[in-house]
Amino acid sequence: MLYRPIAVFDSGLGSLSVVRELRKIVPSENILYFADKKNFPYGNKTKSELKSIMLKSINFLEKYQPKLIVMASNTPSVQIYDEIKNNFSTAIISTKLPLDKTISLSRKKHIAIMASKGTLDSKEFNYLIKKEIPQQIFVDKVDSSEIINLVESGSFLFDQKFTSDKIREIIESNIDDTIDVIALGSTHLPFVKNYIEDILPSIKFINSSAEVAKDVKSYLKYTGDLDKNKNSKGKLEILVSADKKNFQSILRYMGIKEIIFDVSLQM
Repeated sequence: MLYRPIAVFDSGLGSLSVVRELRKIVPSENILYFADKKNFPYGNKTKSELKSIMLKSINFLEKYQPKLIVMASNTPSVQIYDEIKNNFSTAIISTKLPLDKTISLSRKKHIAIMASKGTLDSKEFNYLIKKEIPQQIFVDKVDSSEIINLVESGSFLFDQKFTSDKIREIIESNIDDTIDVIALGSTHLPFVKNYIEDILPSIKFINSSAEVAKDVKSYLKYTGDLDKNKNSKGKLEILVSADKKNFQSILRYMGIKEIIFDVSLQM
């Protein structure tokens, strides 16, 4: 068992985009990465189902005595986080939609948010939009569930033409040249950012995975719990709740060599 890791979880590969950002900015920290593939995708779950999954996952991860737990998925972060954040002895960090930064970078006052259907359709998301985005800013919502599925399945690695064509179809149906900034409201989307940038080269993208990694570092600094040993490299441990064989093949293709532990019987 890793010593006091940062625990990071979502329904699969999305967490990995957060893990990558954490390894850049807090390289000495141990990281426990839990891919809850048993419950993929979070984006089509009811709020009640999501709450149950979050409670179960966090209770499970607390057994590893982490410094904190990162809810590395935008869907439960938007819908569930506020309800459960005080239910645990361990601090929980959510993956917020990076709205402030997206708004501040827009010169055309027209932005888009790419996210799962579950996030975009939730009353919590729409309340957030009304609360945090000024009325003079136009917001387009882009259902990116199909793109998220392409990432989770590994198609973005193994079938690049199909991935490019599908992303182009979704982008061209929803985004025009009046938009100048897009928030990537799913931790799966950074893996296909290069595809999206090729289609929309003049648009700026805000990555929620990078933003939550900054939140983690700030929290650890604030609590005095940040590992400052520049000579040590943190270890990575990977857990998966289902479909280990396919998940492992994707990670190996991506160059990730750590042992992957199947925890399906513990969930």
